[in-house]
Amino acid sequence: MKQDALAKMNAQIDAMIASYAVYGDIRGGGGVDLGGDVAVPGGGEAPTDAPSPTPPQADSGTNSGEGAAADGDSAGPAHSDTNTQVAGVDEADIVKTDGNNLYILHGESFYTLAAWPASSLAVGSSLAIEGSPLEMFVADDQVVVYSSVNGAPIYEAAGVEPRPGYYDYRLIDIGMAGVPGNAGAPDRGPGDDDAPVPPEGGGSMPSPGNAEPPDGADMPAPPPPDGDDKPAPPPPDGDETPTEPVPPDGGASPDDPATDFAPPPDVYAPLTKLTVLSLASGAPSVVKELYFEGGYASARRTAANVRTVLTGGAHGPALNYWPSNLTVYPETAEAWTAAFEQLRAENTTLIEEAPLSAWLPYRFEKQGETVTELGASCADFYIPEAGTTSYGLTQIESIDLADLDEAPESTSIIGATDTVYSSHDALYVAARGWQEPTSQEVDEGVSLDSTHLHKFDLVADPSQPRYVASGSVPGHILNQFSLDEHNGKLRISTTAILRSATEWTTSNSVFVLEAQGTELARIGAVTDLAPGEQIRSTRFFGDRGYVVTFLQVDPLFVLDLSDPEAPSVAGELKIPGFSEYMHPLGDGHLLAIGRDGDENGVVTGLALQIFDVTDPSAPALLHKETLDGDYAYSEAEYNHKAFTYYGERDVLAFPVVSYDRETGAVASTLELFNVDIADGFSHLGAVDHSGFFSATSGCYYGGAEVRRGVFIEDHVYSISFGGVIANALDDLATPVASLPLPAPASWGSACGGGDVGEPTPAEPAPAPPAKE
Repeated sequence: MKQDALAKMNAQIDAMIASYAVYGDIRGGGGVDLGGDVAVPGGGEAPTDAPSPTPPQADSGTNSGEGAAADGDSAGPAHSDTNTQVAGVDEADIVKTDGNNLYILHGESFYTLAAWPASSLAVGSSLAIEGSPLEMFVADDQVVVYSSVNGAPIYEAAGVEPRPGYYDYRLIDIGMAGVPGNAGAPDRGPGDDDAPVPPEGGGSMPSPGNAEPPDGADMPAPPPPDGDDKPAPPPPDGDETPTEPVPPDGGASPDDPATDFAPPPDVYAPLTKLTVLSLASGAPSVVKELYFEGGYASARRTAANVRTVLTGGAHGPALNYWPSNLTVYPETAEAWTAAFEQLRAENTTLIEEAPLSAWLPYRFEKQGETVTELGASCADFYIPEAGTTSYGLTQIESIDLADLDEAPESTSIIGATDTVYSSHDALYVAARGWQEPTSQEVDEGVSLDSTHLHKFDLVADPSQPRYVASGSVPGHILNQFSLDEHNGKLRISTTAILRSATEWTTSNSVFVLEAQGTELARIGAVTDLAPGEQIRSTRFFGDRGYVVTFLQVDPLFVLDLSDPEAPSVAGELKIPGFSEYMHPLGDGHLLAIGRDGDENGVVTGLALQIFDVTDPSAPALLHKETLDGDYAYSEAEYNHKAFTYYGERDVLAFPVVSYDRETGAVASTLELFNVDIADGFSHLGAVDHSGFFSATSGCYYGGAEVRRGVFIEDHVYSISFGGVIANALDDLATPVASLPLPAPASWGSACGGGDVGEPTPAEPAPAPPAKE
């Protein structure tokens, strides 16, 4: 770990020194290669005689009534399941069902609801969850809940001193250009024009997904991690968007980057908690409590094996990236070099003298009132060649629901993670990197961003992922659907940001990687797809890939991946707008949700589409359905778990929030459509949850919109923070049952109250007290 830290620190210092020759001053991050060959390889024209690959298969991630999670509960009523990328590999979510019950994370509690028959909808039990619940799994009579907590009491009970927060090599906004581990260069006060400060962007290694280009650069920005690009309508004049809750006593939010400054007097020490509940006795009871230093990234479950991916948690000594003894800007390259060589020596000493305890993340288990620190094993840590990964640390914590007496198996690798993909055989984690070229005088576009990948085997020992190999490709990925494994080979789609001496642009590619020793080696590629555009969605099925890019029109590329060493474009379709999520619809068809648009590239409203890809050389748009609304968006656009296609009834459900700019009115509904390949879309109706909330439109900005739609037999259940409504599919206007749930305290007084159409088995929950 010290070798890795030294390599990265030296690369950063080298880049800052080298940047003097390019810019005439010091800029951080320039020319730092975070691993892998990031040159965009040349491509060729796709063969015109590309063979016809196999049509998409309906079992590649569908959530039909057969059950994608393979929990063995098919004997109960037919029901939908969480929409997963890979059939049989469950993904954590906020709502689950087994056909008889609904399981919901609501506010700070876990609820079980009796759901079948629909007329009996009622709360069965509830249990408060420590911290802020995030997602969960439900497997037979066991539940795994993830939450973010203030771990200060856990540290105290374990007799461990919480470490100061860390910033993980990002700039700190303290009114000047501060840097990690340092209060920053001297303030520029009146008359202090000669006092140097690091230039904007200097003194810090950009973290994946957080780097920005130089000011004024006209370039497409990489998309944020999964779930961060949700569109938000502006609030009506005079209204303010409610803010997210903050920890007690003004502490930092778990989502805020930590800093190197001392914590406040009332310590806020964030941990990720994993709570295992048992439903065997009817009411939920806690059977295991684990706490991890590091933020929750994602999780996967295959049968009894639950694998949790955490990112962050990397410590080590706080390093300085700006010479603290400078009082004026050096006037020569030699003086700059001397200052940073001194800084290099100081950082080297800090790294070499840091004890092991300064590097490893904490893990705890709580049993009753006793908290035990779980030790770490050197055999559980993997470090690719020193300095070749991004900053940070990724932990994969595995538990076996069939053997909860065992401590979690841990596997860690140097380098942060922002995207997780898992097949049955392997788990991949990906992180985004950024680098500036050392020279501005480049004629051809140079890739500035890259994606670092690590593969873990799940077959040899299902209880503990085993590190296999690492690699890098140019460009950034969009989300987990940018990754897919088939026959042991990884396919990945990326959009690379390219910079030359004259322009910024983009290039889209699909790479095929294979583990060769400890390297994820590139064995095939399709490059230069729609230059200047960006990938908006990707889906892989068997020997086919589907990539949608967008700038003015929506090119849907059909890729032939049957020969992984010579992948090619089999066909292409250009239409206005773009698809944001693609779902298999039988053999040879895709169901998509996205945005409509015109020929000039102006993006308009929500749109559903059905594509015929039976003939890969001639993909065709069969049907399109646009949704009216001055401003409308759906969580399903960026979160596939909000997209519920129920194959038993050929019905699609997804939440929609619409906003009227003139009146400020906000509507939150679950929209339902019948989907037919021959006849297209038929709007069955919508379930409106506005009756659960007050008329104050600002309520919806706090997350009060409909979140999920779940099917059981011929009924649909819509779930929001206000409650649950059950409707028969043939009568969406009249609820069979409606169940208000207590308003989460974080809403403030803007939400809660209101009535729901009959029948209403319980009175609406009273509005919570106003915020202080």
